[in-house]
Amino acid sequence: MGKTKEQFCVIGLGEYGFSLAKSLSEEGAYVLAVDNDYDQVEEIKKYVSQAVQFDATDPVLLKEHGVFEADVVIVAIGEVFEPIVLICMELLKAKVKRIISRASNDTQETILNKIGIDEVVHPEKDEGKRMATSLVSTSVSDFFKLSGDVGIFEIDAPKGMIGYSIKELKIRERYDMSLITIKRQKKREDLDHLYQPGGDRYYYEVLGVLDPLTMIRKTDRIVIMGSQESLDKLLDTN
Repeated sequence: MGKTKEQFCVIGLGEYGFSLAKSLSEEGAYVLAVDNDYDQVEEIKKYVSQAVQFDATDPVLLKEHGVFEADVVIVAIGEVFEPIVLICMELLKAKVKRIISRASNDTQETILNKIGIDEVVHPEKDEGKRMATSLVSTSVSDFFKLSGDVGIFEIDAPKGMIGYSIKELKIRERYDMSLITIKRQKKREDLDHLYQPGGDRYYYEVLGVLDPLTMIRKTDRIVIMGSQESLDKLLDTN
């Protein structure tokens, strides 16, 4: 399975932040976990690469503990909004490569967007695992947990499958996974007159119920159901 070499920092170790930090580590990522609560930091230590207790609204401490050096910083604080804004502003000033912030409602998201945070999440319980899988895997676009280790994954078409039909691939027999559908890249030909450099000229169309003779294309996204172990095996065809 394609794993990222990026380093992550999770700020805020409540239920969501704790789940996310732990799940990122389980996916093989380097994780720096930060919280102002001593007990939360002590509890997460056994799961992550590094855990530190300090006030993350202090820019000096953020720099001292290497937060600004992380490739991805997730502000997972959920109780009070003011610290989220203060931390995000410091991360923006430091030009952190990628910033993801939690928001509790649309108003908070609007405020975060206004200050320059484009990636905002509204996590529900147990969403930490889903986000970790999407962040760490370079092949998984999205993930929905069903039960236990079983979920629905949206992945880029593995190289080893490109040019073969669904019938030829025998996905269920070989990988113990069920192919649900394919999202196929389409060109917005009807909108060419509106296209500007840097804009999105393509979109994805869901093919619906699949014909066994449907061929897998290079730009396809595969929607598939099964276990993480089965997915890892399938992605080894890359």
